[in-house]
Amino acid sequence: MKIFSRLGLSCSLFCSLFRVFYQLLGGAWKVSRLPKPMVSIFGGARLREDDHYFSKAQTLAGRLADAGISVLTGGGPGVMEAASCGAYHSQLGKGQSIGISVRDLGEGRNPCTHHYLELDYFFARKWLLTRYSSAFVVFPGGYGTLDELAEVLTLIQTKKLGPAPIVLVGKEYWGPFIDWLCGETFKHGLISQDAMEMFTVTDDLDHAFRIVENECRRCLERE
Repeated sequence: MKIFSRLGLSCSLFCSLFRVFYQLLGGAWKVSRLPKPMVSIFGGARLREDDHYFSKAQTLAGRLADAGISVLTGGGPGVMEAASCGAYHSQLGKGQSIGISVRDLGEGRNPCTHHYLELDYFFARKWLLTRYSSAFVVFPGGYGTLDELAEVLTLIQTKKLGPAPIVLVGKEYWGPFIDWLCGETFKHGLISQDAMEMFTVTDDLDHAFRIVENECRRCLERE
């Protein structure tokens, strides 16, 4: 009985690993075919159209697409929809948008993605949203957004990702987070001064756009 139980567990594990590999391979194929460079935009799914951060995400993504920069999001509502729609309806339409969602979240696909993927695993989505991006823009959000921000910071700090600009939009929202980093983690020696300089906090979309565009231009020059 133990042998059959172990065989069953092994088969289940193999099927799960194969499904992960298949989804990552298909996702990597689709993402890699987007016009380069690419930028990932993170933010809360619960922000509505009347929220000023929704408007800012839409405006910034439109400017990025006009500059030939493709936009990667989680494919759902809120900031993800705002960024997707900004890129989708951009005036010049040089960049494209792709939404990478996770199945069974109940969020559904937003109406503005040029391309869309639905995966089974959060870690697979985060892998695709981080491995191809030249820069990251993070709007206010909840646990999911904080998880994505922490993942990017950790990957860059540990050199699993190359150096990339991280722009946090919303001084009012991110201010307490920065105060906590300075007042607790940095004070206790848990992060370094270099780690505190890994991101930029701003309300100025022109500033955010310049940071991202300059990095994307450098990436194109290095290719």
